[in-house]
Amino acid sequence: MRMSHIRQLDGLRAIAVGLVFVAHCRLDAIVPGGLGVTVFFFLSGYLITSLMRSEIAQTDTLDFKAFMMRRTLRIWPPLYITLAVALVTVLLVFPHRLLDPWVVVAQAGFFNNYVRGSLTEGVGLPLPLWSLAVEEHYYLAFPLLYLLLSRALAARQIAWACFGLCLVVLAIRTIIVARYGPLHDIYFWSHTRIDSILFGSCLAAFNNPVLDNDAWRPRMWHFAAALLLLLACLAIRNPIFRETIRYSLQGAALYVIFSYIISDKGKLSALLNSAPLQIVGLYSYTFYLVHMLVIEVIEEAFPGIPTAGLIVSAGVISLIYSAAMYRFVERPMALWRKRFHAVDANATVAPSAPLRAMANASSALPTPQGSKGEQLR
Repeated sequence: MRMSHIRQLDGLRAIAVGLVFVAHCRLDAIVPGGLGVTVFFFLSGYLITSLMRSEIAQTDTLDFKAFMMRRTLRIWPPLYITLAVALVTVLLVFPHRLLDPWVVVAQAGFFNNYVRGSLTEGVGLPLPLWSLAVEEHYYLAFPLLYLLLSRALAARQIAWACFGLCLVVLAIRTIIVARYGPLHDIYFWSHTRIDSILFGSCLAAFNNPVLDNDAWRPRMWHFAAALLLLLACLAIRNPIFRETIRYSLQGAALYVIFSYIISDKGKLSALLNSAPLQIVGLYSYTFYLVHMLVIEVIEEAFPGIPTAGLIVSAGVISLIYSAAMYRFVERPMALWRKRFHAVDANATVAPSAPLRAMANASSALPTPQGSKGEQLR
């Protein structure tokens, strides 16, 4: 029941942040940036729940304080440094921009996804912090719930409980749409989007490709069918569909896709493990934080810049910033996080067959872990 570093997920991080980045570079009409966010949500739910499951299996409990300290040291330092950089940049580069102090406070306090107008262009800092608010709300509520469930239920039953919560969230979205019509805010609210994280928790609790030797292994046609389902969700433009069942179908499709990718040892795995994707995945958190600010600064300085030039220049600058943040902030914080690991990283626990296979396939590329058992986001 040890969690190992899953390199394929770093490749998925790179693809997810790439979708978000390119969509924000004036291509949101054709590039599904929202799907990239949903992939991030699923990935967070899978990793966090897998780590909790592993810790409970080894120690018979979950150290909630240590868990929150690890999350805090992982998320807060890059976030608040980037917030400070964004505030100074906006004051210098956009002197006529009317910042709403309440919105900035909401962004810093992880509740801007509920503050009306906080997502309106020009009233807050140009940082995509609503998604971090959703994840932070999950971190505050779900670990304690999972610990309670683990005392009374088997892993399969916990997975069904998580799936039941996903259905509750779907019901909430449906009721909102039936009462008020399709609302754009549904995309941002925690209580209407947290099922995208919970679907990842479902995979972590049952049929986990890393922790369960007898986990279901999707075949290629399962993977292809799940991809077609994702494409169908993108192609259907009906607003009622998009604000109700779309997120549920995407979560179900990602359940299959993640299962296949984590288990795969073929060409797809080799692609996700390639150096470019691994590097971008390594820097993905800070890249995600800063890319919108960089895009706005470049567009302000060069109003007529072509879209291709914007993508290249903003991508390079964001990567440089992310690399510096990783070197001087994230790696030192990762070493500090080791103090808050309840499970000894050097403990001898027999790994499962897929874990051994992935360990044998790993290369020496450095990973942004606090220990062998914790990955970024």
